[in-house]
Amino acid sequence: MGTYKKEPRCIWHHFRVTKKEEIQIRRDMANADYLSMSKYFRDMILKRKVTLEKVQITDRTTRNQINDLSAKIERIGVNYNQAVRALHGALNAKVVKGKAAAYYLSLLASLSDEIIKRQEEIIDRVSGMAPCPDNIEVQP
Repeated sequence: MGTYKKEPRCIWHHFRVTKKEEIQIRRDMANADYLSMSKYFRDMILKRKVTLEKVQITDRTTRNQINDLSAKIERIGVNYNQAVRALHGALNAKVVKGKAAAYYLSLLASLSDEIIKRQEEIIDRVSGMAPCPDNIEVQP
């Protein structure tokens, strides 16, 4: 990581926190002797080790079923986006009346239910499987 003179930092990242989180961040900064919030966040993000738990799926049938469910979720998501786009377009053009809007909203609700159902199926399939014995560490 270069210093500011060698490599200027010109990319901004913004995020929101609650008042409680702000107090906790300020307290942690003070305890760690940080004066700069930017330096504190860079150090917290870039120097922290992240451990991921990997689920090993050895059964080919289960893997294929999960891939199939994921593909179905993706197709449902595409349909969902198309329905939202059509609803917004119709609302902007003031073409949609009460019954048409209700139809589009019921379509979105049914697509949402379908996505949730497929995600629950994936969770059910994966939840019974044991995690891999070795964890993966991601380091900056």
